[in-house]
Amino acid sequence: MMADEMARSAAGPDQLLGELEAAIMHIVWQQHEVSVRDVLEVLQPSRPLKYTTVMTVMSRLAQKGVLATRKQGKSFYYHAMATPDEFVAQRAQRAVQDVLTSFGDIAIASFLRQISEGDPEQRARLRELIARVEVEQQVDKEHPDAR
Repeated sequence: MMADEMARSAAGPDQLLGELEAAIMHIVWQQHEVSVRDVLEVLQPSRPLKYTTVMTVMSRLAQKGVLATRKQGKSFYYHAMATPDEFVAQRAQRAVQDVLTSFGDIAIASFLRQISEGDPEQRARLRELIARVEVEQQVDKEHPDAR
């Protein structure tokens, strides 16, 4: 998802994660690689949390593929698998795939009806996105090793 597309997105990481998950991810995105203790120290002044609570949430974020871990000695260090924009784009893509899997052509028809009745600027952005995807697909066909 491009930055201009993200700016128009209604959802951000805070809307897609639980409150504590979002707070943790903001710290990870800021500091790039952190331990549980690093996160706890940032959160502690405003939230009385236990080490095990933060560790559990970070472990679950790793299980969900939002965080990756690196072990050094006895300590685990965590880093984000995607930027905030990429995270939102991945979640949006997953949601679209789920809807298409569940509803197929009905979902596509509903989407098109919604767009056709909506904002003309949104329709113009959709046409631009379709054109951009078609160009990318053509480039991929002509130069499969380019990506």
